[in-house]
Amino acid sequence: MAYLTQPDYVKYICSCGQLKPITNLYFCRHCLKIRCGFCICHEVDSHYCANCLENMPSSEARLKKNRCSSCFDCPSCFHTLSTRATIAQPRQDPAAGDAKIENKQPKKMYYLSCFNCRWTSRDVGIPDQPVASGGWPERTNPFAVRVNQLLEYYKAIAQQEKQEKLDRERKKFAIRGKYLTLTDKTGLTGAMARNIAGLPSSESSSSAIANFVPSQASAEVEELPEDYHTQEVNLKQITSMAQRLRAPDSQPRLAARLHPAARALSVKRSQRCRACDHNLTKPEYNPGSVKFKIELLAL
Repeated sequence: MAYLTQPDYVKYICSCGQLKPITNLYFCRHCLKIRCGFCICHEVDSHYCANCLENMPSSEARLKKNRCSSCFDCPSCFHTLSTRATIAQPRQDPAAGDAKIENKQPKKMYYLSCFNCRWTSRDVGIPDQPVASGGWPERTNPFAVRVNQLLEYYKAIAQQEKQEKLDRERKKFAIRGKYLTLTDKTGLTGAMARNIAGLPSSESSSSAIANFVPSQASAEVEELPEDYHTQEVNLKQITSMAQRLRAPDSQPRLAARLHPAARALSVKRSQRCRACDHNLTKPEYNPGSVKFKIELLAL
C-alpha cells in the first residue's frame, strides 16, 4: 500500500492530450484508446446511505432531498451520531399512592450522541424518543412558505419560456401541408396535452406569475444592544462559520440552538465512454458490495 502515499511522478498522455497518472486513466476496449475523467460521461446508478447502507431509487431520494431519514450528523464536529439507550424511571406523583408507582415499569429511551466531541441531543433540549430509529423531531424552516412561493414562481417562468420558444419554432417552420409536431396534425391542443401528461396548465402558470409578490428591501435595521461591544464573548457558546453554513435555513448563532443534520446520501456512479458509448466502470447495485461488474482501468 506504499504506492498510495507516493506522489504521481509519472504521467501518461490521454487520447485528448491531458497528462494524468495511470491511477486516473481508463482503457476502452472498444475504441482501444486511453480515456481520462474528461473523456467519459458520469452517470448516477443508485443512491444509498454510507452509514446504514440503505438503498433507495432516485425518485425516493429526490423526495427526501437526498437525505437519510434515520442517520444524522453531529452539528458540532460533523461526525456521524450514534443512538444511545437509557432507562427512564417513572415519575413519582405525590398526590397518587405508592400502588400506581409500583405498576409503572422503567422504560427504555434513546437519544443521539457523538463519540468524537461528546455532543448529545439533550444539550439542545431534544426529548428522548421511545424508538431507536426514526421519530426524531424535525426543525421547521421559518421561511418555508416563501421558499415554496419562489419555487412555484420560477417553475411558472420556465414553463412560460418553454411555451414561447415552442410557439416561435412553430411559426418559423409553419409550411402549408406540413406539420411540425403530432399535435398540429391530430388537433390536440397544448393544454390538453399538458393535462394528459399531468403538467400544470398555462392558466395556473400565468396566475402564479401574476399573484407573486416580489421582495422589497427595507432601509430600517434593528439597532444593536447597548452592551454589544462591551460584553465578554464566550467562544464555547457561539457557533463557527462552518457550523452555521451546515444549517443554511436557520444559521444558528448560539451553540445551544444546534440541531442534528440528516446525513447526505452517497451515490454509486458508472462511467461511460463518450466516443463509443460503452461502459468503462459499472459498480454492483448492492451498496455493501465493493466489487464492479465492469472495471476497465488503464492499469
